[in-house]
Amino acid sequence: MELILMDKIETLRNQMVQEALDQGQLTNEKVVTLSQKLDRYIVFYQRLKKRSHY
Repeated sequence: MELILMDKIETLRNQMVQEALDQGQLTNEKVVTLSQKLDRYIVFYQRLKKRSHY
């Protein structure tokens, strides 16, 4: 599960960066949407890691 999440996070990050480069702005709607989705995956991953330490 952890490796799948890490792969998804990296894929989303790459998509976001590429979209920002393509659009030439960080405030583009698609870039922001990808960033928000990435944030949700990162928070989920962090919570998963935190639970596994207990």
